[in-house]
Amino acid sequence: MATSVLNSIGEAGQKIRRVYQRRLPEDPSRDYYYIMRETGNTQPLLIEYGFIDTPSDVARLNQNIEKYAEAVVKAVAEYIGVPYTPPDSSTSPNPSTYIVQSGDTLWSIAKKYGISVEELKAANSLTNNLLQLGQSLVIPGTQIPPVVEEENIYVVQSGDTLYAIAQKFGTTVTQLIDWNQLATTVITPGMKLIVSDTVTTPSDTIYTVKKGDSLYSIAMQFGVSVDDLIRANQLTSTVLQIGEQLKIPKKDTSGSSTYVVQRGDTLYSIAAKYNVTVSDLKNANQLTSNVITVGQELIIPTKNTYQTYAVVTGDTLSGIAQKFNTTVAKLKEINHLTSDFLQIGQLLLVP
Repeated sequence: MATSVLNSIGEAGQKIRRVYQRRLPEDPSRDYYYIMRETGNTQPLLIEYGFIDTPSDVARLNQNIEKYAEAVVKAVAEYIGVPYTPPDSSTSPNPSTYIVQSGDTLWSIAKKYGISVEELKAANSLTNNLLQLGQSLVIPGTQIPPVVEEENIYVVQSGDTLYAIAQKFGTTVTQLIDWNQLATTVITPGMKLIVSDTVTTPSDTIYTVKKGDSLYSIAMQFGVSVDDLIRANQLTSTVLQIGEQLKIPKKDTSGSSTYVVQRGDTLYSIAAKYNVTVSDLKNANQLTSNVITVGQELIIPTKNTYQTYAVVTGDTLSGIAQKFNTTVAKLKEINHLTSDFLQIGQLLLVP
C-alpha cells in the first residue's frame, strides 16, 4: 500500500523519494515509531507530503496539498478494492479550463496538470479518449493562475503571504509595504499589490545575452551607453550569463525637462532613470518629502555626467573618492549607499 500511495502522490505532481520502514532495535519484528506499532491491527502509514525549507516549497504545498491528499485517498481506495470517485469539479475550488491543441491526448493533458486520465474524464463526463481541436476541458483541482495586471500589479491569491510574493517578484516585504502604503502585513485574496517600481513598456527591447557578449558590445549594438544598460537592469556587476535577458533602454530624444509620475514610480526609481540624485529631484521640485502621486509632473534637473567604477580588492570609499577628486559623502549620495561597506565587483557611479 505504501508504494501505491507514494506513486499516486508522484502522479499528482509532487517530487517523490522512497518508501521505508524503520525497525525497533530490541525487537525487529516491531516498528521503530510508537505511533506505528501501537495502532492495533491496521496498516498504518506516515506520509510526508513535502518540505518547507524554501519559499517555493511552501508555495508548492499551499497550492497542491488538497491534490496530494486526494491522491492518497485514490491510492487507498484502489488498494482495498473499493470504487474511487474523484471530487466533483463543479464544487472544487477554482477549476481551470484547457483548450485542446493539435497533438494533445488525454494522457498528455493529464500529465501536464499532474492528474490522472480518469480524473480528467470524470470531470468532463467523457466516455472515451477522443478529443477535438478547440474542445474546452475542465481541469479538476487546479487553481486559477496568478494574475499580474499592467505588469507590476499582482492580485493576491489564497494562501499568499507578503514574504512569498516578495520572493516571487525579487523584492522585499519592506518595499511591498512601502509601495502599497500598507499598515499591516495582513493581505486578503483579491487585493491588488504593486510588486515593482518599474514597468516594461511594449516599446522596450529585450535582448538575450549570447556567447561572447559584453555590456560594451551590447551597448554599441543598440546605440546606448554601458551606464544606461546598468541602470535599466539594476546590475551590480559587469558579469553577464549566457541566456540572461537585458532590457535595452530607449534613447532619450525628446529633450524634455519634465516627467509625469507613473503607477509604481518612486523618487529613487526616477532619479536612477535620469542619472540624478533624489536630492536633486527634491530640490528642483521643492519637495519636502519623498511622497509623489500618479500624474504629478516633475522637473528633471540637468543630467549629471557620471562614469562607472568596479570595486577591486583593497578599495575603500575614501580611496575611491580621492582617486576621482570627490568626497565620500558625494559617492554615498549618488550611489544611494547607507554604509561604507563595499563588495569586490560592485559598480559605483563616480563623477
